Amino acid sequence: MVAAEVTPIDRPEQLTDLVLARLRQDIVEGTFELGERLSEQQLSTRYRVTKAPIRSACIRLQGEGLLKIVPQRGIFVFDPTAAEVRALCELRAALELEAVALALERNRQDLARDLQAVIELMRPFALDPATVADLGYQRLDSAFHLAILQAASSPMLMDAYRTTVDWRFSALRTRLARQRAHAENSFREHLDIQAAVAGGDLPALQGLLRRHIDNTDRYYARLLQARAAAAEPAA
Repeated sequence: MVAAEVTPIDRPEQLTDLVLARLRQDIVEGTFELGERLSEQQLSTRYRVTKAPIRSACIRLQGEGLLKIVPQRGIFVFDPTAAEVRALCELRAALELEAVALALERNRQDLARDLQAVIELMRPFALDPATVADLGYQRLDSAFHLAILQAASSPMLMDAYRTTVDWRFSALRTRLARQRAHAENSFREHLDIQAAVAGGDLPALQGLLRRHIDNTDRYYARLLQARAAAAEPAA
């Protein structure tokens, strides 16, 4: 007798992964405010799951820097200061500059092609005032930089980037990178970076990438400082 095909029961770890992906997406795409207080009960109700996968997902996201768990107080969406963003930019620069050196050595032509493909998708978002606030440009901005890490063909470098830099920067982009002037400047810098990749000029490429990250640091720092000043109570 042939045993009937049975659909396997999902393991709890699979449910945790689903909750993790959904909660991370909601944080990155701005469903929750920076610094917003969350609770296991709130998230359990929102996602219609028990508290166990919520708790596991929150612990993972704390490791990625997207959440902060404070005993007896609750769970808070990350809310970086300008100084913390500067430190994050320093780490980002170290990882991306090393990644782009490896990418030029190992996969230059593929990287140039992949970056050009992202740029063509970016173009309407970056240049059309009606769409600059759309999340499409911010998602493509993240994809542009991930392409560099992928082309480096260094799994441990990619893992370090995803868990320490990528998700937090993605969340900051969706909240802070919605001004037309910033998008236009960012797009021009992406064009220059792609051209330097195609030309194989590593010193120029690393200089462009560092300047791009430094410009982002200064732009985000100004917005975060203004946000903090606005939140201070009047004297």
